[in-house]
Amino acid sequence: MKRVGVDVGGTFTDVVGVKDGHVIGYKTKSTPENQAAGVGDGLEIFVRETSGVDRLRYLHHGTTVGTNALLEGETAETALITTAGFRDVLEIGRQDRPDLYELYVSRPAGVVPRNLRFTLEERVGPEGEVIEGLDRDELADLSRRIPETVEAVAVSTLFSFANPVHEQEIVEFLRDRGFENVTLSSEVMPEIREYERTSTTAINAALRPLFRDYMDELAREAETLGIEATWLVMQSNGGLIGPRVAKNYPVRTILSGPASGVKGAQFVGGAAGFEDLITLDMGGTSTDVCLIKAGEPAVTTDWEIKGHPIGVPSLDVHTIGAGGGSIAWIDEGGALRVGPKSAGADPGPACYPDGGDQPTVTDAHLVLGRLDPEFHLAESLSLDKSAAERAVRNEIGAPLGMNPNEAAQGILDVANANMKRALRLVSVNQGHDPRGFTLLAYGGAGPLHAARLAAEMSIPRVVIPPAAGVLSALGLLVSDTRQEFVSSVLKNFDEVDPVRLEKTWLKQKERGRENVSGERIEYRAFLDARYSGQSYNLRLPVPEIHPDERVLAGVKQEFHNMHQRKYGSSRHEEPVEVVNQRLEIVGKIEDIELSVEARAAGASPRTGEREVVFPDGPRKTEIYRYEALEPGDSMVGPAIVHSRDSTVTINPGQKARLNRGGALIIEI
Repeated sequence: MKRVGVDVGGTFTDVVGVKDGHVIGYKTKSTPENQAAGVGDGLEIFVRETSGVDRLRYLHHGTTVGTNALLEGETAETALITTAGFRDVLEIGRQDRPDLYELYVSRPAGVVPRNLRFTLEERVGPEGEVIEGLDRDELADLSRRIPETVEAVAVSTLFSFANPVHEQEIVEFLRDRGFENVTLSSEVMPEIREYERTSTTAINAALRPLFRDYMDELAREAETLGIEATWLVMQSNGGLIGPRVAKNYPVRTILSGPASGVKGAQFVGGAAGFEDLITLDMGGTSTDVCLIKAGEPAVTTDWEIKGHPIGVPSLDVHTIGAGGGSIAWIDEGGALRVGPKSAGADPGPACYPDGGDQPTVTDAHLVLGRLDPEFHLAESLSLDKSAAERAVRNEIGAPLGMNPNEAAQGILDVANANMKRALRLVSVNQGHDPRGFTLLAYGGAGPLHAARLAAEMSIPRVVIPPAAGVLSALGLLVSDTRQEFVSSVLKNFDEVDPVRLEKTWLKQKERGRENVSGERIEYRAFLDARYSGQSYNLRLPVPEIHPDERVLAGVKQEFHNMHQRKYGSSRHEEPVEVVNQRLEIVGKIEDIELSVEARAAGASPRTGEREVVFPDGPRKTEIYRYEALEPGDSMVGPAIVHSRDSTVTINPGQKARLNRGGALIIEI
């Protein structure tokens, strides 16, 4: 093994390698107070169980450090320098409201408080012309007013995407005076949209000190174990970057974990022959869903975290607070609710050793017989069914007048309803018919829910990948290195000069080549376009980086087609504006093929039967061991399939079979 994937989740940290086509994966409890410690624990288990790391060259990592810091308000103290008159852009934002009918909307506090936002009398025009030069005396005075407690500085001046000269002067001045951690908007997000650009720059600056320390600690953990390997970090867009880029641009890694799961789903789905997928990643604290069409995941630059817009590209993943550790509770109106609060890794569900006293989705599955108390979810982690029943009965059953089975089924019904809304959001709400897709479910809890969700949404089949519980870590191993560059255009399509586009793409190609590694390098060009007067763009692939008028005409026609698909309308007579041009530089890694281990002589995949409660009542249910299945093996529900890292529910009347790559295909 030359590569190992390490994915940190809210409850478990997963470490995965592939040897001779077989997935080798281990789970250990996450350590939210210090993620690097949990990573070290997982690597220690992996090294011990796999006997050596001599050939290991790369550690591919998916992390939630940036996400957690933003959600918990634990970012570094940050100052913002901007153009005079734009001090409050972070608070003014845009005219849209989080809730149209909520009169007393409470917006989240900005990453940079108002007393740490400073302005300069300078101005660059929309074409990049310098209207008012930078006053160095004013800049010197400003630098003296920045408190010593400030750990990072964000610089976002007006129209710096057209001409970054003032931002570059500011950063040189500040570094000469000892300010080491300075982030420029012209480097992070050189695009139009002042609010999103300033927000993205401020977030990047606020995360840099944390991410720098985290990456250094990861290196120490690996060194302690004798691992001499390079860390590669997953970005939100599904590509890997090296440690130096990750330290400088941590804003690119905020959806690192969910993106790696989608890449794993894309790999497994394609190998099974399904290119139109809806992914369902249900872990311990949340569920992530994404749509993959024709083998490619949807990408967006219009997303936010806790009300903070972020303008760097990301896979279009929708997240809700519904995981195995999501807590069930009764609201003031007497209705049963599930999540978004989670028991997490500490204390964990009631059924865990030293777990909490609040019932969770995992507890409900255990009460209904879906999980086996004797089957360990991770190293030395067994389940206490009596504790789960007690929590479900005391907190939900007794107040609602239900027995434990009814209360547990109610918890699963509510959790499923939450997940159905998320699945509809990425499919039906985007103009896609779920009946034409396959549901690919993973995470520790996703395979428990997938078959019922698919039946209720008329999705014809479910794919459960091999190593479903650690697919995000496996996804890291099949992901390529990737850098993306963007330049602003802001011209009508008919005015765009293909020669100028080509020159810009060639410059971007030279800039990014040194930071991308792989067996071969690919270059993918894109244009962001919109109807003139619109506020948001569509991202359009361009067939080549040497375009001519014919190529651009085809891209313009594709814009109308995409607008029709996404919004249900198109206006060919309206002028179309090119906002940005982008170049993705992708370093392709070696391919991985998965295979299934041969069954031991005389072994049977069927391990017995037990009573499992389904919505229509208890059923005698066949129990199977995934590791004993061979390609071609089939089963008819009701059935439960246990594996080392997840459990699959096959409902009454549904059929399942194992394919050559080790994926379980459930026909709904």
